[in-house]
Amino acid sequence: MTAEAPADGPLMTVPEILAIACRRRWWLILPLALGIVAAIAAILTIDPQYRSTATLLIASQEVPTTLVASPLTNYADERIAKIRQQILSRANLVQVIRDMRLYPRQSATLSLEDVQNLMRQAISVELVGAGNTANPGHNGGTTIAFSLSFTYDDPAIAQQVTERLTRMFLEEDKRLRTEQASGTAAFLSRRGNEIRDRLMELQKRRREIEARYNGALPDQVALSTQSASALRAEVSRIDAETQGIAQQNGILAARSQDLAAAPNPQAEALRLAQNRLAQLTATYSDAHPDVVAARAAIANQEAGLAALGPLRAGGGVIAAEIASGRARIGMLGQRRGELVGAISQMEHLTAQAPQASYELNNLERDYDNLTTQYQDIREKQMDAQIAANLQAEDKGERFTVVDAASRPADPVFPDRKKLLMTGAGAGLALGLVLVASMELSAGLIHGEAAIGRLTGVAPLAVIPASGLPHRGVAGLLRLSLPGLAFPKGGRDGYGA
Repeated sequence: MTAEAPADGPLMTVPEILAIACRRRWWLILPLALGIVAAIAAILTIDPQYRSTATLLIASQEVPTTLVASPLTNYADERIAKIRQQILSRANLVQVIRDMRLYPRQSATLSLEDVQNLMRQAISVELVGAGNTANPGHNGGTTIAFSLSFTYDDPAIAQQVTERLTRMFLEEDKRLRTEQASGTAAFLSRRGNEIRDRLMELQKRRREIEARYNGALPDQVALSTQSASALRAEVSRIDAETQGIAQQNGILAARSQDLAAAPNPQAEALRLAQNRLAQLTATYSDAHPDVVAARAAIANQEAGLAALGPLRAGGGVIAAEIASGRARIGMLGQRRGELVGAISQMEHLTAQAPQASYELNNLERDYDNLTTQYQDIREKQMDAQIAANLQAEDKGERFTVVDAASRPADPVFPDRKKLLMTGAGAGLALGLVLVASMELSAGLIHGEAAIGRLTGVAPLAVIPASGLPHRGVAGLLRLSLPGLAFPKGGRDGYGA
């Protein structure tokens, strides 16, 4: 009775794998040797590349920022990136390549643009953060330093180019810092002048508003109201005085009429004197003393009557009083008209007070805002000017060389140990691939489990191949399944 073979199991055991490796050892040794030889040839033929590195520190501002604010608005890594782009520009690279006579062999076969790209790839800038100083390539915190390196096949030229790139970094940083600080100061100065001009314009507009609304301004409305009240009281007094003068004139006019209608004693005395003169002249001659005395009395009466005549006709004291009262009434009327006009003007100004207050409030608000801005800008301008002086004197935030560019002793490419290991590994992998391909293409079967999966039954026994007349799968199968017939022959191992 034949036992069934297990469903799965290892295709080959470790001893079988070692036996295959030993049997195919030359297919492993030759590719391994070939890989090592190729690596050695690559080491001898590839031009070594040397890298010179300089370390630059970002020095802080010498004057405390609490006293003088820094004019640099961008971070250090941003400045480094800007300066790097400036240095790696086409004009700078062409100038460095021509001055240092770089890439002579490449220049003979490549275009100028390709040579520039080679130099761009050879230049490296790595930031060093305060939070991750152990790994320069990763900026784990605020940038405090950076390394600048150049890779070339000549170590001396690599050092010279790195030194030149370092100088270019320092010069470009100083130029950028100075221009930024000076530009900030100039911008603030221009802005301050613009605000000052606007303030002068607002002052001019304020004077125009004050002239246009004179008397209606907020600080003048109360005074105008009091003045208007005083003027109204004056008008009332004038009206009362005018009415009193008019009444007095009426009384004087009535008195004058009464005097004119009353009998005149002077006229009666003149009439009596004339009658007596007539009687005397009828009796006596003209030279008679009584006649002469009568005529003198008539003359006196006529003179007195002539002096009293204007007074009785409306002239005299009463007429003068009436005329004076009328003149006073006319003067008071004129004064009243002036006061009424002034009151109307004040009322008009009072009516304009809200508009004047609105315009002045808007103007004062703009003026106050501009004044605040002007003061802030002037303060910032002074700080910016001081900062510009600091930058010009190299006392602000700047780049300083910590480690100057050194001449490299060992190449960074190729890595000889790594290249040898890579060549050996590639040769060994190629040998393994070849051995596996040969074993699979030859149709060889290895291991007891493989025979069981092919036949469906487990072998009764396993006899080493060294003692079998017919080695291979056929011999094993004869032992496990004697009733089957297999052809003779086979190769080393279990032949099919």
